Amino acid sequence: MTALTPTSRWFALAGLLGVLLIFGFVSPGAGQLALGLDLLLLLLLPLEYYLVSREAVVVGRQFPHIVHQGEEATLGLSLENRARRTLTVILREGLAPSLLENPLLRRAAVPPGGRARWTHTITPLLRGESRLRPIALRIKGPLGLAWVPREIDLEEQVKVFPRTHHEGKAGLVLRAALERRVGANPLSARGISTELYALREYLPGDEYRHIHWKESARLNRPVTRENTWEQHQQVVILLDCGRSMASLAGPWTKLDHALSAVLALMRVVIAQQDSASLVLFSKEIRRVIVVNRRTRSFRRVFESLYEEQAELEEADYGAAAAWCAQNVPRRSLALVCTSILDLAGTEALGEALGLLALRHRPLLVNLEDPGLIEHLSARPNDLLGAFAKTSAMSISAANQLLSNRLRSRGIDLLSTNATGLTIGMIQTYLDQKARRRF
Repeated sequence: MTALTPTSRWFALAGLLGVLLIFGFVSPGAGQLALGLDLLLLLLLPLEYYLVSREAVVVGRQFPHIVHQGEEATLGLSLENRARRTLTVILREGLAPSLLENPLLRRAAVPPGGRARWTHTITPLLRGESRLRPIALRIKGPLGLAWVPREIDLEEQVKVFPRTHHEGKAGLVLRAALERRVGANPLSARGISTELYALREYLPGDEYRHIHWKESARLNRPVTRENTWEQHQQVVILLDCGRSMASLAGPWTKLDHALSAVLALMRVVIAQQDSASLVLFSKEIRRVIVVNRRTRSFRRVFESLYEEQAELEEADYGAAAAWCAQNVPRRSLALVCTSILDLAGTEALGEALGLLALRHRPLLVNLEDPGLIEHLSARPNDLLGAFAKTSAMSISAANQLLSNRLRSRGIDLLSTNATGLTIGMIQTYLDQKARRRF
């Protein structure tokens, strides 16, 4: 919307002058008059531009600077007319492709000193940071002969964070888990750890196994040791950001679904007074984020994650397992969140999980590929369809073989689609915690 556009009135006048020009072949005077009027009609276009450019118009935009993917946000637009005449305006709000798929067009006639307002509901499509585009206007000139363009750049930016709101059963489970804090309706009683908390005088009724014999011998009187309760456990989430997570599962990528589920799980972990380490990896370790009971806000976590995108390269599961073995000495629940798409990835993943099992309690979270499920259930009509179904069956068989091998080694597996990912991860974590599996 950068060029001055004649209106239908201008074209109608131009058509009448064209008819008058035809009569110029009969009467030379009529032809000269038509040429003069044509020239005047052309000169009126820059005049319209000049007059409109001197008229004051104030445009405002009300939109949050932080929104969440897939969650509705309200966009407000306002236009104030400070000119001395009624303005006929066409407003175009393009935003950005990550926020709005198609531009918004609104038309209004605003009286002098008046204001027009519009409200729209926007559902952000893609994560990341977007610079809001200028608001484009077309204002009809005072003679009604041309639409004059104008752009107003408000220089605003919007960050699209991963989704946080979960509906249905997943939302109910998430809210229930966030309310069940340690000390108030705990999940299960915990045993005594071996970490020394304090020493005190022996009291009748103390168990002999709690006597600190070395200190008792030094002081020549019985001394009892007090140990801490096993309240603070650790969860490590290894999130695949490689090729397998770049494909779509509905309108979003698999990584979008995984990030939303992982953030919900981390909130539950903190509510349960545990700590969580999120490790993003592809061909190498890309980012490590640690949250614990001292974390009061997840803003820092969102700021670190919202621009992360999947790479079109194979993920190195072995590098992720090696990092975990080197940097997490304490036994933890280690979730490997990925999507198995081929046979080669199955073998590498199995080896990495075996390495994790040497020290930690590994859990494989497999986000099922909708395309793979579709090929498995499809009835092929041609050679290409038969090949796709055969390949899907081979991958499914390899996944089942991996599942059996992992379970035989005490490694748990959660395989689910994008809809059940959040609730599956939360329920599995709570189950493992209640059964003291890590």
